[in-house]
Amino acid sequence: MKKILILDCGVGNLASISASLKKAGAEPRIVSSIILEEDFDGLVIPGVGSYSAAFEKVDEERERIMSIAENGYPILGICLGLQLMFNGSEEGKPSEKGLGFFRGLVKRIPVRRLPHMGWNNIEIVRKSVILNGLANGAYMYFVHSYAPLDYDAEDASAFTSYEGLKFPVVFEKGNIFGVQFHPEKSWQAGLRILENFLRLCGGGASV
Repeated sequence: MKKILILDCGVGNLASISASLKKAGAEPRIVSSIILEEDFDGLVIPGVGSYSAAFEKVDEERERIMSIAENGYPILGICLGLQLMFNGSEEGKPSEKGLGFFRGLVKRIPVRRLPHMGWNNIEIVRKSVILNGLANGAYMYFVHSYAPLDYDAEDASAFTSYEGLKFPVVFEKGNIFGVQFHPEKSWQAGLRILENFLRLCGGGASV
């Protein structure tokens, strides 16, 4: 059984993602601080709410997160967790630099109705291990007002459309993955994403 760390950023429903990872076949553990010497196979960075609030915790753990990434362990960012993987966000302060796994910036979605909340389908535009076995057009559950609108197209695997605006919602680069929606709230399609993530876990530097 894969052992997955869930970083408690102080925002979001950790019980929900923990329960979904268990359903997918993992042994999740919620941690407020990462101990690299512990036995684990992957890391999930979840979050709902303020970028600045979550940034404080991620910044505290930055060196440990970077070490995990450099050693090949899979990392999955969910919603705000994905946004923290970019260079920064308009929601935060200029000094609050993200992890920089993906190049670009998170910006407020330029539409009339926010937050973007509810079910939307995704358009898969390139082969993606995190989306393996998922039907194009699968529906996912979203709750957000910001998204990575400044991004490297090579990192984007799937898009969604809201109020006429098309923007990326799945990112992948090596052992780093991020989704703007909530797989833990997206029924079987979301469970498949978590199962795909777990299949990648367990190899450390050999991933």
